[in-house]
Amino acid sequence: MTGFDKLKNAAAVWADAAVKTTGDLASKGKKQVDRITLENKLSRAQRQLGALVYALDKNGETNDAIVRQYINSIAEVEKEIEQLDRKTACQQRDTEIKVYCPQCGTEVDPNAMFCPGCGGKL
Repeated sequence: MTGFDKLKNAAAVWADAAVKTTGDLASKGKKQVDRITLENKLSRAQRQLGALVYALDKNGETNDAIVRQYINSIAEVEKEIEQLDRKTACQQRDTEIKVYCPQCGTEVDPNAMFCPGCGGKL
């Protein structure tokens, strides 16, 4: 393999890694937006429940059925947030950091000092 071929292979590996990293960042950003949206939905539902309970108490009324509906909707949003967090945690565990030799493009251990493919210093 010529020096140009090695360089070409290393460039291809780096380009693939850049594309993957860009996709990972976009996915992470979308998950953060999804979580913020759910947190806002939860906060709104909690405020509505508080306003309802206050209004009922102020008027000397009770309405356990509607209070229960609000509590159930809050529980559903909390469950969605928990599922999103669990899914994100699983995906983070599955994502490995991959390091490639800049000289030959061989995948190497992130802690390696030398490439197992070409022996070059990392």
